[in-house]
Amino acid sequence: MHNLKLFSLILLTSASFFAGAQDKPEPAQKLADNFKMETRELFKREGRFFLFWGYNRATYSHSNMKFWGDGYSFKINDIRATDDATQFSSVYFNPTGFTVPQFNYRIGYFISDKNYISIGSDHMKYSMAKQTTHLTGTITKGQNIGTYNNKEVVVGEDADVANPGPSYIDNLQGGFVSNFEHCDGLNDFAAEFGRLEQLWISKNHKHALSVTASAGLGMVIPDTDADVLGQPPKHDMEANKKSYHLAGYSVSATMGFQFDFFKHAFILARAKVGYINLPDITTTIYGGKASQHFEFLEPMAVIGYSFYLGK
Repeated sequence: MHNLKLFSLILLTSASFFAGAQDKPEPAQKLADNFKMETRELFKREGRFFLFWGYNRATYSHSNMKFWGDGYSFKINDIRATDDATQFSSVYFNPTGFTVPQFNYRIGYFISDKNYISIGSDHMKYSMAKQTTHLTGTITKGQNIGTYNNKEVVVGEDADVANPGPSYIDNLQGGFVSNFEHCDGLNDFAAEFGRLEQLWISKNHKHALSVTASAGLGMVIPDTDADVLGQPPKHDMEANKKSYHLAGYSVSATMGFQFDFFKHAFILARAKVGYINLPDITTTIYGGKASQHFEFLEPMAVIGYSFYLGK
């Protein structure tokens, strides 16, 4: 709920940000003078391409989940999950391992000094925590055969992340969804339209500070590792077999601060909020499926480079 309120706030702020360029009409001469001054003092970006790379953290709202397949159809409620950030270590600087942590990359083009379009991916991770939930549905094969009506059970009991250890919930019936994670990972491939508003520029015009905002629409292609009723998962970690699948879509908005230095390099810190709907998640080798939707908050820090192509 807190993430949803923040999502709405940033969406409204972004809309105001994009609309801020529409000022009240001014006399022609005054408008011309202002335009000349702005052009002379503006950090030049029009016609440049840019790319960036960086890392993120993520938090998620609770979600309801449905599971169905050969011999079962059930739902569980109010599921909480965490990200799975890699501790800061040499892996971030290792050419063979720097894609292991949660990362971001993007390439874009400035259609004007202030506006840009871009495409890229946010590689987040999502892992169900060990928790109690209420289950409703029918299971006719394998373990836990029965009909359930809002029965309290434990899920995520084999989770590596956010496992609180032994407690009273270990006495509850389990084995329904022992593990569920978008482990490699929760991949949001999105297109964005963005705008920068300059706050400061150096006298030599080589450095600048700007506030930036964007709106995005994406497709989500997770690699999901799920243990549902003990059936073999589509993702096989031991055999390094992935289960990438177009499972749904995302809608998002961002706001942040960008510092450009020496004309071409920049660092960017921004927060992204959004909504992810996954109606078609693959789970087991027997054709099992799942669905869920949730909101997310994703702070990130990236470093980038902008350039003219052919110049």
